[in-house]
Amino acid sequence: MSTSPVFLHNAPSEPNRADFVRRQQNAARLSLGSNIALVLIKVAAGLASGAISVLAEGVQSGLDVLASLMILWTVQRASQPADPSHPYGHGKLENLASLAQTILIGGSAFYIMGAAWSRWNSPELPHLGLGTFALSIAIVTNFFVSRNLKKVAIETGSQSIAAEATHLRGDMISCAGVLLGLGAVWIFKELRLDPLIAAIMALVVIVSAIRLGHDTVRPLLDEKLPGAEEAQIRAVLDADMRVLSYHRLRTRQAGSHRLMDVHIQLDDELSFSQSHAITEDIEDEIRKVLPNLDIIVHAEPFEEEMRHQEEAHERRNS
Repeated sequence: MSTSPVFLHNAPSEPNRADFVRRQQNAARLSLGSNIALVLIKVAAGLASGAISVLAEGVQSGLDVLASLMILWTVQRASQPADPSHPYGHGKLENLASLAQTILIGGSAFYIMGAAWSRWNSPELPHLGLGTFALSIAIVTNFFVSRNLKKVAIETGSQSIAAEATHLRGDMISCAGVLLGLGAVWIFKELRLDPLIAAIMALVVIVSAIRLGHDTVRPLLDEKLPGAEEAQIRAVLDADMRVLSYHRLRTRQAGSHRLMDVHIQLDDELSFSQSHAITEDIEDEIRKVLPNLDIIVHAEPFEEEMRHQEEAHERRNS
């Protein structure tokens, strides 16, 4: 077997990592602040107006506050460097936080369903003005906050921030649906439209929770990076003429941290220093398209590795 060198590159640089962490923490604080404000507005408006759909939105936002607190703690904890007990870092705490958030979202949906059923059996005419006011504020706030969080999640690769952005967009859609329901109550004077819309929005929340849960579990099971991201890695390797071949490309994600390792085959006549320089170049090129990436590169002499593979194939067939 080849005894070629393995080059380990820790990414990203500390200034970049610090910037990522700072932006993630600011995004988490923004989400927390907006959720606290919205839960106060929604619950107060729901109680004052008697609109069960608005009150249900307030309860859901209350769970959002807990989720935001958890995400803020997780982002801070996950950013800590690797230690002897966690040699790959603490990135999967983000995935665990997203999983917990999924459970909270699902629980809030079932609460809304129960409240809607209770109001269905005892319909009341809500005071629409306060509910409309609260939901309008929530829609505008969630639009701008979720847009900011989505941008930060894309640029830093944070799954917990991405989950929060998705959740807030779902909350915005839910509020819009409830707002339409309140309008329908006013137009058609049908009291049961309020709990009916609340139940429909609960189903929307359940679907969002299922999708979020799927995206959360994949990294916990060490599923490879999305196909588009792996394609970007392969494009870099294929474009470098010094890389004669490569194999055993493996990728995975832990929170906002991407990890990959690959075996590249180089000219047999290259020195150790030359091989190392090539791997450094490849690392830089891959990180230009995929930031926040830890890379292990195993460099092999091309001809020697081909002979090794042929011998191994012959032994298996003998």
